[in-house]
Amino acid sequence: MKNKLYLIIFLVAITLPSISFGQQKQNLKILYVGYSPDKPMPTKLESISISGGMTAERFKQEYGKRMPAFKKLLSTYFTNVTTVDPRDYNESMSKNHDVTIFDEAPTPIKERVIHNNPKTGEFVSMEQPKYVSDAYSSPSIFIGHTSSVIGASLGSKLDWYCLCLDRHAHHIKTEHEIFNKPFKTSLTLKNRKTPEGVSKAYDGLDLPNEIPMWEVDTEGYLEGKGFRVGMVARGWGFEDSPEAEVISGGVSSKQKTAVALGRHGNFFLWGFAGSPDYMTSEAKVVFANAIVYTNKHAKDKIIAKKRNERIATKEYIDEMLFYTTKKSFDSYVKTYKEINVQTAERVEKIKMKQTNGEELSRMDKMMLNSKPQVILSREGYLKKNIGRNSWSSVTGLDTIAIRTYLKENRDYFFSEPDGFYDLKLDEDIKSLAVANTDITMLDKAITLLEKGNDVAKAHRILLRYTLEDFSTAKEWRNWFKENKKDLFFTETGGFVWMINDADANPNVLPRSEEEVLKAKL
Repeated sequence: MKNKLYLIIFLVAITLPSISFGQQKQNLKILYVGYSPDKPMPTKLESISISGGMTAERFKQEYGKRMPAFKKLLSTYFTNVTTVDPRDYNESMSKNHDVTIFDEAPTPIKERVIHNNPKTGEFVSMEQPKYVSDAYSSPSIFIGHTSSVIGASLGSKLDWYCLCLDRHAHHIKTEHEIFNKPFKTSLTLKNRKTPEGVSKAYDGLDLPNEIPMWEVDTEGYLEGKGFRVGMVARGWGFEDSPEAEVISGGVSSKQKTAVALGRHGNFFLWGFAGSPDYMTSEAKVVFANAIVYTNKHAKDKIIAKKRNERIATKEYIDEMLFYTTKKSFDSYVKTYKEINVQTAERVEKIKMKQTNGEELSRMDKMMLNSKPQVILSREGYLKKNIGRNSWSSVTGLDTIAIRTYLKENRDYFFSEPDGFYDLKLDEDIKSLAVANTDITMLDKAITLLEKGNDVAKAHRILLRYTLEDFSTAKEWRNWFKENKKDLFFTETGGFVWMINDADANPNVLPRSEEEVLKAKL
């Protein structure tokens, strides 16, 4: 009798391999958006928004397998799971589900628009394509590239820093909820070689040769088999608003702060690209927990919208300081020499294939035309990395002058809303001797208005660093008193003070310097 009881328990256990004994499915409605095996394979496989960085051969091999794999995994943990092909998706579907998982991007509702100078034909600006409406705010998990493809027009911080994420996570906040509940698992951390993108960056110089890592997928694109590529978002200023959090980094070509797992509002980035067929048993549980966690934040709308992926935050100063060091230049020279050697070896192998009459891939043909990278002198290196900044006209390429200028003025730098990796010195704030990240500066500017001193300067400061536009000092003071306890400063959101309430901020963009200077007093 006892043996029969053990047999029954065993049979129950193996039917639910991913859920610990005693745990139950979560009563949530999940919508998965990914290519259906019942529909024709999409064309234009060279488009990353379709292939996710997979080679065409691997995409064809994997087509139709991801949706069933996700359906199986999700059905293990949740009571209600619906799947839909992105070509049939409508955002009204998300409103009828608790969490939507985007494994592929739906059909654009608005195509990309490029604006060129009508006289010269030169590029002026670009309007991002839209895959959902501006009103979209359903709790969503974005897998890999879909986070930026879909989220860019929504002001999401889950942006496209680099489609270069492999299969391991590092710098993990292991105490975070997604690693602990509601489904129980354990994280197996093993020391692995510190990625060069981390060890050679300004913020990873002191790290050991090996760091603890967690295996998320059993295969990654770096193995060279055409696997789908994961994506990391920019870590600069990611957590400068209360509705955003970094959970983990990952092995990529970027520094340790690049975000592989993170949340902005009720949007969650799962940067790793593997389907459940390639997820580790631990990762499958964590993925399910991430869905529950996203639903927990269902009502947390985005407050600080990131309108410009390439806006520079003050972490950018640290990178510029690193470029002035000999260590940075020596590392650059070594890296590019290695790249040239590897490229030459690869070209020789391709030429051998050509000689043997073997068919060349599109990548092979591109590689045949590659030339060695030109390795710059130190002056050229400084000019490339420092000279593109507007403030370099003050410092020149003198490394001592650059370091002094950046360190002395760190508190007073800001970026234009549409700035391209550039910071400007705010002389108005510097004259007050208070950092623009210090809420005291708003109080001081309002006091100037109340006393009638430096009114123009005070007005410029308030317009530059808030989204408001009051006419009188009294209105500014009332606004400040009422909201002071809820104000926070966001650099990624445009170097402005915002109210910690998605519905309490004016629906306007941060003002450009030109708009600030033109404003009537």
